[in-house]
Amino acid sequence: MLNEEICDGDFYTVGTNVYTTSGTYTVILPDVNGCDSTIILNLTVHPLSETILTEEICDGNSYSVGSSVYTTSGTYTDILPDVNSCDSTVILTLTVHPLFETLLNEEICDGDSYTVGQVYTNFRTYTDILPDVNSCDSTVILTLLCIHFLKLC
Repeated sequence: MLNEEICDGDFYTVGTNVYTTSGTYTVILPDVNGCDSTIILNLTVHPLSETILTEEICDGNSYSVGSSVYTTSGTYTDILPDVNSCDSTVILTLTVHPLFETLLNEEICDGDSYTVGQVYTNFRTYTDILPDVNSCDSTVILTLLCIHFLKLC
């Protein structure tokens, strides 16, 4: 008995017979002496698989499929061997979200405060890294200035 495995789309040949579907087949062939020789083929055809992924990352990050590494938005197709060494198709739709930077120049009175991620009271420049709606880093650069009403800050 022959136990054979192939992938969908492939074929297995015994004599002049070609097989493409799973099953048990009996083939009678003449041997070198002209006598009948019976071959029993137990054929397993493994299906091909397809996986569809929709993923999102932040700019500066990457997404990997097999040995492929992606860093830009787009749709990508990778063919990888599955556990039966058959083709497994992975279709990745990747969205790369940009990182944002916001510059703020704000004026406050002495003793007041301004909040961006945390509370600030001193007149100087601050940098905060905050998550945006896509959980990507959003940089806020805040410069706090003093309001001048007849006095120096």
